Amino acid sequence: MPSLLKEIHLPKQKNILETLKNFWQENKSHDFLVRIGDHDYPCHRLVLMVYVDLVRQKLDKCELQLPENSVRPETFELIYDWMSDRTPLVKRPGIVHLLLAADYLKIERLSSQIWHCLDQDSGFGEDQAIQVALDAMPFKDLNRLHFLMLHRIQYFFLVFVSSIEFLDLPVKSLIFLLSSNDIRINSEAEVFYAAIRWLNHEWPTRQIHAMEVMERVRISRMPSELLQAFELPVDDIRVERIIELPELRPLIEKGSFDQVAMQFDDGTKMYNQIYEIFDVTVLQPRRFICHDLAPYHKPGPNSPDQVFRYSDFLGYLGVLQTLPLDSLKLLEKPL
Repeated sequence: MPSLLKEIHLPKQKNILETLKNFWQENKSHDFLVRIGDHDYPCHRLVLMVYVDLVRQKLDKCELQLPENSVRPETFELIYDWMSDRTPLVKRPGIVHLLLAADYLKIERLSSQIWHCLDQDSGFGEDQAIQVALDAMPFKDLNRLHFLMLHRIQYFFLVFVSSIEFLDLPVKSLIFLLSSNDIRINSEAEVFYAAIRWLNHEWPTRQIHAMEVMERVRISRMPSELLQAFELPVDDIRVERIIELPELRPLIEKGSFDQVAMQFDDGTKMYNQIYEIFDVTVLQPRRFICHDLAPYHKPGPNSPDQVFRYSDFLGYLGVLQTLPLDSLKLLEKPL
């Protein structure tokens, strides 16, 4: 007999992915436990499986223990919110721990997003960069981040030198910073005095680092009359005990000789031979500013007569501490 019923089409239900997303966001029926120290976090296994290899590799487990030194409890909360398609607010002090946790859990997409936030083009300023560099300093796994942020320092260099945090830099980080071509200064002598400030902080313990630190100062680019003044007592024990070190005297003398040689350079090929014969090292000058609040301010950077004492430099650092962080960057005519 012919069928008396027509084909029946059932109406389409809700999108299963959208339904699961809403289900997870409402935090219903957790089926997995993440333990960090004394903290327990009920989670959805499927959410974790999307991002975390450790969960996918152990399908028979219903919980995961994470080391607190790699994934902080508050950091995991942010990561789980991110996994669940929420938009967690990350404050600057927490971004280093977030990157550390993302790398430990091998969540490449999250790591990539964090690096994008740290990019200069995203508006991440120099003052924030130095804070991230300091936050990353204790973690060997974040050495790349630490030195990348130090490399960002330009106009903020002198402000950083005025801080307590500068004095606590490890010698490797200090050397990296003093070697930069991009730091902005009024005079190369400021780099010299910055090194003096760091060495004096824990003298004589830091005396063993005096040579490797001072080698990063471009002595031949310092004001000539200041170098001549160093040939006599300078009446400041903080400076004298360093420049009088037997291993440093030849370094200062060579810098003075190189400076004289460069002053008489006429650009001829023969003069290049003189450089080779006398082992003259021509160092690139730094990038300069001319800040009129520096007591030793000169319209021309590194003027030969730009002679100032260590106490003058410390006084200028004190002035910088009273100014907005971006004051040097906003100078009208940086050189």
